[in-house]
Amino acid sequence: ISTVNLLLESGRRNLTVEMNLEIAGEELALELETKKPVLRDVIIRILSGKSLEEVSTIKGKETLKEEIVNDLNQRVKDGKIKNVYFTDFVVQ
Repeated sequence: ISTVNLLLESGRRNLTVEMNLEIAGEELALELETKKPVLRDVIIRILSGKSLEEVSTIKGKETLKEEIVNDLNQRVKDGKIKNVYFTDFVVQ
Protein backbone atom coordinates (compact mmCIF):
# COMPACT_ATOMS: atom_id res chain seq x y z
CA ILE A 1 0.00 0.00 0.00
CA SER A 2 1.31 3.42 -0.94
CA THR A 3 -0.10 6.84 -0.13
CA VAL A 4 1.19 9.83 -2.09
CA ASN A 5 0.28 13.48 -2.64
CA LEU A 6 -1.07 14.26 -6.09
CA LEU A 7 0.06 17.26 -8.13
CA LEU A 8 -2.47 20.06 -7.66
CA GLU A 9 -2.56 23.75 -8.47
CA SER A 10 -4.29 24.48 -5.16
CA GLY A 11 -5.10 22.38 -2.16
CA ARG A 12 -3.91 18.88 -1.46
CA ARG A 13 -5.20 15.43 -2.39
CA ASN A 14 -3.88 12.06 -1.32
CA LEU A 15 -3.91 8.93 -3.42
CA THR A 16 -3.82 5.58 -1.63
CA VAL A 17 -3.07 2.62 -3.87
CA GLU A 18 -2.70 -1.08 -3.28
CA MET A 19 -1.65 -3.20 -6.21
CA ASN A 20 -0.64 -6.70 -7.22
CA LEU A 21 1.78 -7.60 -9.97
CA GLU A 22 1.25 -10.36 -12.51
CA ILE A 23 4.63 -11.83 -13.37
CA ALA A 24 6.07 -14.26 -15.89
CA GLY A 25 8.85 -16.41 -14.48
CA GLU A 26 9.01 -17.87 -11.00
CA GLU A 27 12.54 -16.62 -10.50
CA LEU A 28 11.21 -13.07 -10.79
CA ALA A 29 9.36 -13.44 -7.47
CA LEU A 30 12.67 -13.66 -5.60
CA GLU A 31 14.14 -10.75 -7.54
CA LEU A 32 11.09 -8.61 -6.76
CA GLU A 33 11.50 -9.36 -3.06
CA THR A 34 15.17 -8.33 -3.05
CA LYS A 35 14.47 -5.17 -5.08
CA LYS A 36 11.34 -4.21 -3.16
CA PRO A 37 12.64 -0.84 -1.84
CA VAL A 38 13.79 0.23 -5.32
CA LEU A 39 10.54 -0.84 -6.97
CA ARG A 40 8.42 0.87 -4.30
CA ASP A 41 10.43 4.06 -4.86
CA VAL A 42 9.77 3.86 -8.61
CA ILE A 43 6.03 3.39 -8.04
CA ILE A 44 5.85 6.25 -5.51
CA ARG A 45 7.67 8.61 -7.89
CA ILE A 46 5.31 7.70 -10.74
CA LEU A 47 2.19 8.13 -8.60
CA SER A 48 3.27 11.40 -6.99
CA GLY A 49 4.00 12.87 -10.41
CA LYS A 50 0.37 12.51 -11.46
CA SER A 51 -2.45 15.02 -11.20
CA LEU A 52 -5.96 14.27 -10.00
CA GLU A 53 -7.18 14.59 -13.59
CA GLU A 54 -4.65 12.01 -14.81
CA VAL A 55 -5.70 9.30 -12.34
CA SER A 56 -9.45 9.89 -12.11
CA THR A 57 -10.49 8.35 -15.45
CA ILE A 58 -10.43 4.75 -16.68
CA LYS A 59 -8.06 5.75 -19.49
CA GLY A 60 -5.83 7.53 -16.98
CA LYS A 61 -5.63 4.43 -14.79
CA GLU A 62 -4.77 2.26 -17.81
CA THR A 63 -2.02 4.68 -18.82
CA LEU A 64 -0.73 4.64 -15.24
CA LYS A 65 -0.65 0.82 -15.24
CA GLU A 66 1.32 0.79 -18.50
CA GLU A 67 3.82 3.31 -17.16
CA ILE A 68 4.34 1.30 -13.96
CA VAL A 69 4.82 -1.98 -15.89
CA ASN A 70 7.28 -0.38 -18.33
CA ASP A 71 9.35 1.31 -15.61
CA LEU A 72 9.48 -1.78 -13.40
CA ASN A 73 10.43 -4.04 -16.32
CA GLN A 74 13.44 -1.81 -16.98
CA ARG A 75 14.69 -2.70 -13.49
CA VAL A 76 14.21 -6.48 -13.46
CA LYS A 77 16.13 -9.18 -15.30
CA ASP A 78 14.78 -12.57 -14.13
CA GLY A 79 11.43 -12.46 -15.91
CA LYS A 80 8.80 -9.94 -16.89
CA ILE A 81 6.02 -8.05 -15.17
CA LYS A 82 2.95 -8.65 -17.32
CA ASN A 83 0.37 -6.48 -15.61
CA VAL A 84 -0.49 -4.37 -12.59
CA TYR A 85 -3.83 -4.81 -10.84
CA PHE A 86 -5.11 -2.04 -8.59
CA THR A 87 -6.84 -3.75 -5.67
CA ASP A 88 -7.43 -0.45 -3.86
CA PHE A 89 -7.44 3.02 -5.42
CA VAL A 90 -8.71 5.87 -3.22
CA VAL A 91 -8.35 9.62 -3.76
CA GLN A 92 -9.00 11.73 -0.66
